[in-house]
Amino acid sequence: MPKVVVLEKFKKNWEIGSLVSVKDGYARNYLIPNGKAKFATQENIREFKNLEASLLKKDDENKFQANDTASKINELKFTKEIAAKENGELYGSVSVSDIVSFLSENNINIEKKSVKLGNKIKTTGEYNVNIDLHPEVNCSLNIEILSPKTST
Repeated sequence: MPKVVVLEKFKKNWEIGSLVSVKDGYARNYLIPNGKAKFATQENIREFKNLEASLLKKDDENKFQANDTASKINELKFTKEIAAKENGELYGSVSVSDIVSFLSENNINIEKKSVKLGNKIKTTGEYNVNIDLHPEVNCSLNIEILSPKTST
C-alpha cells in the first residue's frame, strides 16, 4: 500500500501533513486527482514543508466559514407540506436535493454529499438531519413535514 502525504483535512483523524498508507486505487483515483494528497516521495514531502503554512491557513479559513454556515443552518427550520395518506405516509418524499434547494433559497450553498439524510423522508413528522460542513464542524437542520388539511 502506498504512503501519501495529506494536503487537506478530511476524515476526522487525518490532519494536514499526515503520512498515511492507503490502498493504491484510493490514492490514484480519488486522493491525488482531487488534490487531497500526494504520494509521499522525498520531493513531495519537501514541497509540502514549503506549503504547510498556507495549507493550514486555508484550513482555518474553511473551518471559520463552516462555523458561520453552521450557526445559520442551526437557526433555520425547513417546513414543507406534502400530500399524505391518513396514516401519515407521504405521496412522495423529501430527499437531499430538497434540503439543498431549501438551503440555497436561504443563501446557504452546500454540497449534496454534506447532507447525511440516510433514507428519504417518507412520513409526516419532525426530523433532524445532520450536515457535515468540515471534518470538525457539523450541524443539524430541523425539518417538519406536514400534510395539508383536506376538506371533505
